[in-house]
Amino acid sequence: MCFEFLKISSTQSARNSSQNPKRTKMQAVKGFFASIKSGFVSKGKTMGIILGIFNPELSDFQKKKLKHEFHVFFDLNKDGILEWKDFDLARTKICDLSGWKVGTDKFQQTNELFITIWRRLQDEGDENNDGKISIDEWLQMWQNFNEQCIKQSKKDNEEPPERKLPEWLEQYIEYKFNLYDRTGDGKVDAEEFEYVLSDFGVPPKDARCAFLMFSCNNTKKVDLDYFKELCIDYYRSDDISALGNFITGKLDFND
Repeated sequence: MCFEFLKISSTQSARNSSQNPKRTKMQAVKGFFASIKSGFVSKGKTMGIILGIFNPELSDFQKKKLKHEFHVFFDLNKDGILEWKDFDLARTKICDLSGWKVGTDKFQQTNELFITIWRRLQDEGDENNDGKISIDEWLQMWQNFNEQCIKQSKKDNEEPPERKLPEWLEQYIEYKFNLYDRTGDGKVDAEEFEYVLSDFGVPPKDARCAFLMFSCNNTKKVDLDYFKELCIDYYRSDDISALGNFITGKLDFND
């Protein structure tokens, strides 16, 4: 999808370049994002916003996103299940990428964080208490969380049920943001995003295109607050036009 838009924009720009070559690049960018906007806004639904009643049942689209996250970013040893050694590998990965040596404060803090995340995830997802979380248990955990959110929303009128996250995921999102923010300046740029995702097997061109999508052509600062909103879209939203769908670098969930 992204590359089709780029191709259309580039072709149009080439036709106009003989008239005003200085405007060629700007026209390509404007054409790209104008196409995205017109394609994603329809029937009262806009990017990242869902109108109507929140459905507790996971849709096929939601399941595809959750399965992708499970296999690419959680199951690091690729054995089809989640267990502590996957989180130990993740801890090692971020410490190695960040240069945090054994014995340093950052290393210790990261170790404690991953132990906490795993324990909370295990409490919510390991239904048969075997110390492992299968893909079926993973999806069932999210189904249960949807139902819990709806029940809770009937008791209070605070945060919409589709915008809530499990406590363990709040911590995981902060870890993920810090993993992307290689320079530690409080925001993620395209180069950092591409660099980190390459370590998870995401093609550079896909990562760059995804970043353009959710950063609105680099006009939106990707700080922790905005990154969290994108993550909520990815984990909870059934809106196929939500910008958060692109935070893993995957452009199409139909395959």
